[in-house]
Amino acid sequence: MAIYSFFRDALRRQVTTLRQLRQRRDLSVKTKPPSTTKPARTEDQIPTPNNVPTLPFWQRLGPLTRAAGAYARAQRKRPYTTQLCSSLVIYLCSDLSAQSMGPRDYDPLRTVRSLIIGGLSSIPSYNWLTVRCDDRFMWLSHSFNYPSRLLSLATKVVVNQVCFAPVFNTYFFGMQAALAGETMAAVWERIKRTVPTSVINSCKLWPAVTAFSFTFIPIEYRSLFGGFIAVGWQTYLSFLNRLAEEAGAAQAALAGAETAKTPLSAGPAQRLLPTMAAPLLRARPSLSTAVRPLTRPQFTTRSHLRLGSTTPRRPASTTATIVPPPPSGRRFPLVTLVVVIGVLSPVAYIYATDTRASLLHQYIVPPLLRLVFPDAEAAHHVGTDALKALYSFGLHPRERLFSGYNNNPNSSPLGLNVFGARLASPLAISAGLDKDAEIPDALFALGASVVEVGGCTLLPQDGNPKPRVFRIPSVDGLINRYGLNSRGADAMASRLRDRRRRLLRSQGLTEQDLEERTDLPPGSLLPGRLLLVQMAKNKETDERDLDAVKRDYVGCVQRLAPYADVLVVNVSSPNTPGLRDLQATGPLTDLLTAVVDEAQRTQRKQKPRVMVKVSPDEEDDSQIEGVVQAVWMSGVDGVIVGNTTKRRDVVPAGVKLRSKEVSALREVGGFSGPAMFGRTLNLVGRYRKMLDSYSLKGSNGEDAASTQKVIFATGGIATGEQALQVLNAGASVAMVYTGMVYGGSGTITRMKQEMIKALAKSEKTA
Repeated sequence: MAIYSFFRDALRRQVTTLRQLRQRRDLSVKTKPPSTTKPARTEDQIPTPNNVPTLPFWQRLGPLTRAAGAYARAQRKRPYTTQLCSSLVIYLCSDLSAQSMGPRDYDPLRTVRSLIIGGLSSIPSYNWLTVRCDDRFMWLSHSFNYPSRLLSLATKVVVNQVCFAPVFNTYFFGMQAALAGETMAAVWERIKRTVPTSVINSCKLWPAVTAFSFTFIPIEYRSLFGGFIAVGWQTYLSFLNRLAEEAGAAQAALAGAETAKTPLSAGPAQRLLPTMAAPLLRARPSLSTAVRPLTRPQFTTRSHLRLGSTTPRRPASTTATIVPPPPSGRRFPLVTLVVVIGVLSPVAYIYATDTRASLLHQYIVPPLLRLVFPDAEAAHHVGTDALKALYSFGLHPRERLFSGYNNNPNSSPLGLNVFGARLASPLAISAGLDKDAEIPDALFALGASVVEVGGCTLLPQDGNPKPRVFRIPSVDGLINRYGLNSRGADAMASRLRDRRRRLLRSQGLTEQDLEERTDLPPGSLLPGRLLLVQMAKNKETDERDLDAVKRDYVGCVQRLAPYADVLVVNVSSPNTPGLRDLQATGPLTDLLTAVVDEAQRTQRKQKPRVMVKVSPDEEDDSQIEGVVQAVWMSGVDGVIVGNTTKRRDVVPAGVKLRSKEVSALREVGGFSGPAMFGRTLNLVGRYRKMLDSYSLKGSNGEDAASTQKVIFATGGIATGEQALQVLNAGASVAMVYTGMVYGGSGTITRMKQEMIKALAKSEKTA
């Protein structure tokens, strides 16, 4: 009670003093006479101690400050890579320090085990409880924040000690024993011998470290500060693990000696004496370790442990010699396996997560999915779930830099401007791969500059009965009649809202910062990237009731526009009855006008653009002219030319289909695949010519639009050469869908390489 009263009175005096200081400051501001002269600009003032702001101490350390800033930027840009490298450095330094504290020679296998343990520990700390963070300090920073700062700090300290310390120490000592080839009983014995002592000793250090970190260290430097402390802490844990190993070896040696000198004719009580004496013989060094955990152990030789005395003791029997048990014959292969895994794991990780690894991503994974999952829709869901899970752990495939290309939109040889944004390449992933906006970031990581999610309907709907997707591998084609299965606009908006909050938090931005930045698209939130959201009407909505159809689309706009760079109006799906009837000029104009007007009401500084997706089967000049007229009259920003087709004259001459493929081709639905490319190329050229030549005058005689309408091309594009052809025909972006299904996650990167090689070849011949 006396201590409580002391701290309470001290806090009250501190609060009273702060209130008095603030009152004096407010009074001085109120009584200060107004200045009649124009205040000098900051850059015109003469630096004096009064007008030069004082920087915090941690920002005035010269090279150390710059190094810390570089580390913070690396955390924000590549959090998992930074965390992995940090863990490896910490564990390497701590193991070297721990091994230098004893008389034994350096053991490289022990270092390999420590590095494996450190690398594995960086995975859960990267994505702890689905919060994207770099370590426990980051997770605690975003959790347990109460109005009372003292309560928040105390809760963080308690959670750190109660949750993190026991779990991590159990993992560390258990993995050390397991990687050394110990049995489960020996692993459990190691944990019982070391974890209680380490947890008790952690209470002497980590509460102060945690409190100091959350009080004085900025959030982006807390993991770096914790890393410096962790080097010493890991040194202690490694040293404690060595003590446990020595104690276990001594116990085994003593047990072997006592067994050797106990005659077989002895009774059960006599044979139990060595077993009962072993804990007593181990008690003294264990207590000594608990009291003085960093005390240097005493050894007579490198293989004999002195138990509590610096004077060598003569064995109790001259007929028995204490000899350590021979190493098990199965440890050598296990150690060899650990070394091989430790060496090959980084190489395998880099290869497996690089989209240039065509052997894996093009020739192994897609055929394996087709073999294991005969149902194409099941394979699609497995692939989506796998990408989602890998991305959550930072193990997803990603595009790394390759010769002649980089991801900088300003210096990329494939860079271009679309809707005022500078893109690194003209390649996109079409809607259908990510129907419910579950993996847009994982698709962006594959190298696409534009990702289209959806289609999304206002209300949830199941789509058509299964099976509804069929493969035609001979022509790399698909037949699908999904029927726009969707979880609804509210569910997609919820996922996109969570994604927005997560990305803003990881980049250290707020909603206000997003409004002020012009280099960051508000939908994708990634420089040089655009996020498209495709919308469609519900199946039950009567296409003849135009008002009901407009309510479907306008409702989707109201929910999804805040999270999209471009809204896509789908009136071309062949699997929704009556949807393509909306491509007539009158209904299409009314529908697009309603969508554009609602998009302009979005509470956002940069309004989302609107595009319309048209069918490849409506290819008569009159039909194309009607679509173009509706686009100009409604103020839509562009057209996505192409979708799946109902036609079946798509198989090239000379290609023989198997009986199963012939039956699949007869299924009702839309066909997609490389066989569609010729029709797509022709339509892009015709739409480009008609959009540019068509002029629609308003009543005031002014042009309906002053900018060129944008064309995105989709349908049969699977190679870099085909992408260049549709771009030369007038499209701004080439979109891929079925090519990803058969070409794997490295398709976009492969197409970029082919485009760069083709451009370089054309420059040489020019």
